[in-house]
This record gives sequence, structure tokens and C-alpha cells, in this order.
Amino acid sequence: MGEPGTLQDREWTLLPAAVVRTAGFPWELVQSLACPRAAETAAAVALLETRALGLLAGAPARREARPSGPHAGRTGASRLPRGLRGRLRRLRPLPPGTPGPEDWLADWNHVTGLLEEARLALAEVVAADTALARAAVAGVASDERFLDALVCSAPAAYRELRRGPADPARLATHVQRLATRAAPTGFHAPIGATRVEPALPSGYTWAGYRELSSRHAYPAARVGEALQQRLLADPAVVAGLVPRLRAGVAPPSDAAAFAARCDGRRTVAEIAADCGISMERASAALAVAVRRGLLTHDLCPPATVPDPVGWLLARLPGDDAPAVQERGLVAARGVPAQQPRPALAGPRAAGSADLPVARRVREIAGLLEHYPAAAPEVKLAVQSRIEALAGIGQRAGRDERLIVHEAAAGTLRLTAGGPLAADLRERVPAALALLAEEAELTRLRTNRLLAARLGAGTFALTEALGAAGDLEVCHGDRIAGLVRAAPPGAAVLDLAAVAGAPVPPGAPVLCAADVMVAAASLEAYEGGVTPLVIDALHDAPRLGPWEPPPVRDGAALVAERDAAVARVLDGFTALNVVSPRADGLPPLELPGPVLEHGGATAGPRRRRLGLGDLYVHSDGHRAVLRAKGTGETLMFHNGGPGSALRTALALPGLRPPVLPRLPALPRLTWGNVVLARRRWQLGRAASEPLRHASGSGERDLLLAMARLRETHDLPRTFFAAAGPADRHPLYVDTRAPSLIAELAALAGTAGDRLTLTEALPGPDDCWLREGGLRFAAVLRCVYLRPAGRPGAGPCPRPRTEERA
Repeated sequence: MGEPGTLQDREWTLLPAAVVRTAGFPWELVQSLACPRAAETAAAVALLETRALGLLAGAPARREARPSGPHAGRTGASRLPRGLRGRLRRLRPLPPGTPGPEDWLADWNHVTGLLEEARLALAEVVAADTALARAAVAGVASDERFLDALVCSAPAAYRELRRGPADPARLATHVQRLATRAAPTGFHAPIGATRVEPALPSGYTWAGYRELSSRHAYPAARVGEALQQRLLADPAVVAGLVPRLRAGVAPPSDAAAFAARCDGRRTVAEIAADCGISMERASAALAVAVRRGLLTHDLCPPATVPDPVGWLLARLPGDDAPAVQERGLVAARGVPAQQPRPALAGPRAAGSADLPVARRVREIAGLLEHYPAAAPEVKLAVQSRIEALAGIGQRAGRDERLIVHEAAAGTLRLTAGGPLAADLRERVPAALALLAEEAELTRLRTNRLLAARLGAGTFALTEALGAAGDLEVCHGDRIAGLVRAAPPGAAVLDLAAVAGAPVPPGAPVLCAADVMVAAASLEAYEGGVTPLVIDALHDAPRLGPWEPPPVRDGAALVAERDAAVARVLDGFTALNVVSPRADGLPPLELPGPVLEHGGATAGPRRRRLGLGDLYVHSDGHRAVLRAKGTGETLMFHNGGPGSALRTALALPGLRPPVLPRLPALPRLTWGNVVLARRRWQLGRAASEPLRHASGSGERDLLLAMARLRETHDLPRTFFAAAGPADRHPLYVDTRAPSLIAELAALAGTAGDRLTLTEALPGPDDCWLREGGLRFAAVLRCVYLRPAGRPGAGPCPRPRTEERA
């Protein structure tokens, strides 16, 4: 059975190999924006204002004077001369001889006298602190590594920085982004290797944050799309393409003769000759069919290939190749897309506006190869050149999208051992069990809605997708109910004490959890006590944005993961959904059949299905996804068409809990595992003073922030977002005027959905250090769980331990 508080290994599996992502810059970088003495003085002003307002509210015989400005709505004192009433409204001391009780006047003059002194001191320290902050920003703006990260992640901001002197207001948002969290991609978020070894002590080796063991550049998805369009417009290349029908697609009536001959063996030239049509007509028919998603071809890179340009370069002709492909050079067996192609066209002179596709691909590949080591100014030129070669436009300003992505491996080698390993193997799965129960409830509820919408019968998947177009996901609400029932004002809610034992899902669970260790050092970690924060959840067991990850033995990590997934799926057939690349990142492809939903698989022997091969069987109460011909039951597990339909027909997808919209939410824990950070919701009225202060200088920003913290009991640092679903939160140090200004701008766009979340772990709880510098680090752990056995009962609940 195992000791209380654990889950047996046969129920949950944590892969021993994991990866760790780190921030590319230290916390100290964002802390250099702070004005600590000015913020402390502003907090004293806000506190004294609160005390003075309390005295004013309790003034004897109050009838008239009412404070204005930020103190509007508070009552004042009795009828007094206008000058004295003005002093009350401005919270200033009253002169001797003012009528009223002596004890109240003494208290008033004491508090407001201190307030006057604090206001004068604030003006002095603001000037000194902001001068230091500006000097720090000037140093950041001259740091070649920071400029490299900026041009790689925000080219528009880099160009703006080149045009004028460094301004904290312009750089603050990028400084906080690079220093407070590990980004999904980029050299400034390098990946390291991790092993979970309970028998070993925790520790790590690291050459420092400036050292990388490898660095690779990949093009954005739209570069590949644009090159494909150019490829289909090149008659010499099109003649040798080997097209095939996508899985599950029937040839359209308007191109049946041409499409029926696209069997993945014959070239377009051969098909055109067989159909008795010209190459011009065949090329046009191919381009239209590819655009409609009916056909693909052997020079269309699989969606799961990390480097589509490199893949294409290895298969495109060289400039010195024969002009016509010899018959029989394309293999008759296997998948042609996996084999190098002979050259199809000879050399031809061309201007830069009419370069052949092969030359464009070759030049882009060369630019990408040298991109990581290039200087920032050169990178900017490379980005523009790749755009020109691909023939794509670019959005301007903050809407600009990246044209190049990077993957990098750092030098960090982490061993998660001892009590940390024990908690990762036992306590984190115990917490995930509650979210798995919630995911299963969401799946079953949505499935019932889908079945009721369809009624009894058998429906093609495309028909079911149309019927469920406006169907909404019905989320589980057990956790939300527990939050609503929590004591008012609670800062922490331990769900292990109130939720009971979670019920295992009836289907396997495949997920990845981003875990942050809130400890000043790994040696200081205490099992069952030190917070383990679930920073993010992924409903697919992905090791990272690029697979294999760019670490030593990355391919072995993927093979180990895939073997474990196959064991967990025993008795279930999970359907891979291969969609087009999104944001340059390839989709995940795990063991099992493949649904080519706009993308192609890289596996030459994978069982391929299309939308036309699938149907939904419903009895009006339960809907099941099946494959035509075999009647085999399938379940989506890494995406799929439609939100509600995908949820209804997929494996349980772990997500952060859906919480009620309340002014304040407690931190949600399961023992020492943090499932959700503490959160505050601010309305437009609460953030209005911030927006008014945003154009008035550092002093007013610090004062407005101090008053907001005093009113809502906010922490010194937090993350702010335009709603709980915002994936790019803003880190706010309430001592930094430039970050407060960014918060004011965010509040203007968020309206009543401004969401503040505690910064946990903060700088003091970061175990990764280089000298006196501290860095954020995230462990990507893959957790797998087989389907709950009928009658197995709920998962054991870990005991709740008292913290020291």
C-alpha cells in the first residue's frame, strides 16, 4: 500500500529524465529598476494618509469639510474657516488656536506633521533613486547579450532602442520578461538536463548563465509556407514532385482524374502525361489541391520536423543538376518525403527578385546556420533578408511577429534527489490526481452534451464537428465549489484537508508539469514542507517546444518517454493529431495512429487517418470516436478539431483549475504542492488612480502604487495580466516606477479583468545561483497514469503535515 501521503508507482509514473529551463538573465537585472528608498517613503506616506483619514472620519461634530482628490468620499470636520477646511482636505497640520478637542487636535497635528515630513523626504529620495535606476538601464542597454536577446525576441523594441537613448519606460517590459521567467524558446531560455534520483542527494553543476553548449536557429512557420507557395509556382520543380492524397480524403469531382493518380509514386510530369493534360494545367491543379488540403507531396516537410528549411535543402536540386529527372529515380516503395531527391532543374541566372526556389532555400539555410553567432545588428539584417527571400510581409511595431526562433542548450546538469525526488514522485502526483478527477469530470460532462446534441446514430466526424460548432466545454466545478466555501479572507486553502480522495479517471492521463522549487538552495529543501509550485500544466507529455530537446541524449529521452506512453495506453488507442506548425513550433507526435489535420507525419510507417476516416457513434447519452472499416474506438490526446468536440472525445486533459471570479482567491495547495497561486482581481475603479498617475512622473506613480497596496493588502511584487487566461503576464516590482507605468497601461486595456498573482517563488526563493546572482528555473516533469481500474476505488490521499 505504501505509507500515507504517497501514490503507488503502479498508478502514476514520473519519467526519471526531465529537462530544466532557466531564465537567461538574473533577477538582479529587474531589481535594478527599483527605487527602494523612494518606495519605502511612499509607503510611509500612504500609511500616514490612512491614519489621518481615520482621524478625520472620527472628528467631533463633523458636518462640512470633505476631502477631495484621492480622499474623496471621506467626511471632514465641523464648519470652519475656508483655510482650515482646506488644510483638513489636504491632510495638513492645523495652526494653534484651532477650535476643537485638544487631544484630537494633538493627534491630528502629530500624524499630519509626520505626513508633511514624509512628503518632503519623498521628493528628495525619488530624485536620487531614479537617477540610479536610469544609470542601471543605461548599463542594460549597452549589454551586448541583452541586445542579442532583445533583437531575437522583440526586433521592434531593438530598432526603437537604436533610435534614441535608453528609457526605463521603454525597456522595463523586456527586462522583466527576460529576467523573471524562463521563456518557451530562445537562447535566453536555455534547456538543461535533469535526473530524478531518490537515492542521490540533490545538486547541480553549471558553467554559468552566459555559457551555452549548443544554439540552433529555426524559421517561423510562415517562412516554410511561403517557400512552399514559391515551390509550387516553379514549373521545373513541380514537374518532378511526387504528390499523394492526404489520408481520408476522397478525390474531388472537379479534379478526380488528376487526384486519383496521385498515389505517392508517380511524378506530376508522369501524371500529366497519363491524363493527357499540359504541365501548366497539372501544376495549377496541384497548387489548388494542396491549398485545399487534399494533396501533399514529397517536398512538403512533415509538420513535426524541427527544421523544415534544412529538411527541404537536403531534397531540393543543386544548381549543377540535370534539367530533367530521369525516370525511376524516385523510389517506388516507402515514403518519398523521407528520401533525398535528385536534381530537377539546371542552373539559371536570376536577379534577386527571381531567384529559383533552391537558391532561396540554400541562402535561408546558410543565414540560419550563422544566425546564433551573429551580432545584434547583423541579426536584424538577417531577419529582413529571410523575409525578402521568402517573399512575406511583416507587421510593424508591437504586432511584429518573429521570423526566426531559437533553441539552445545550457550547461546546467541537475540531480533532483533525496526529499525533493520523493516529493516529485509522490506528492506532486497526489496533487495532480485532483486535477485529473476534474479533467475526467470535464470530459464526461462535455461528452454527454455532445451526445445529447447529436442524438442516437452514427455521424461522420465532419458532420459531428458542424453540429458541435457552438457547443461549449462544460468544466468540472468541484474545486471551484471548495474555493467558494473557503473562509473569507483566507490566504491559503489546503485542498488535501477538504477535498477528500480523488477518483481515478476512466482513461489514461498523459501530461507534463512545469514545477518550480521555492527554496533558497537545494540543500535547504524540506520534504513535505518546501513549496513545489505547479507553474504550468500541459495536457501532452511534451519535453519541450523542440523534440528531441537540444540536450545530450535528447533522442534517448524521447524514446524513453514514448515507450512509457505506449505502456500507459495499454488497451486504449490514442490518436495523434498532426496540425500545421504554429508559431514555428512543431506539433507533438507520440505512438499510435496519426490524424493528418493540415499537417503531415514524419513517420514513414505510421498509420495515417484523415477526417473522412473517422466517425462518431452516439446513443444520445455517450459519444465515441471510431475509425471506419475497423470500428476501433479512438481518443484524441494532443489536440483535435473543435474545442468541445475534442474535449468530449479525448483523453482527460489536465488544466489549471477553473476558479470563480472573486475579488481575492487564496493560494490553493495540496500539502506542500501549490496548484494555484494567490490571486487578486481589480476593477477599473481600483486601478483608476494608477492610470491618472502614469503621466505625472515617478513620485506620483510610487504614491499611487503605495495607496493601492495599502487598500488591497497587495504584496511588494506580483504578476499582472489582462485576465486569468493571459499567457504573458507582467512582473511588477512595486518599487520600480517604470514597471508601475507598464501596469497602468495594462490596467487601461484590461478594464475590470486586471488580475494580480503572487510572485512565487520570488528572488529570495531561487535555488539556481551564480555567485550573488539568482535565476528562475523550471523543471519540466512528465507524469503518466493508466486508466483507473473498475472497482479500484479512489487514489490514496496524502496526509497533511504541519509546517515547522
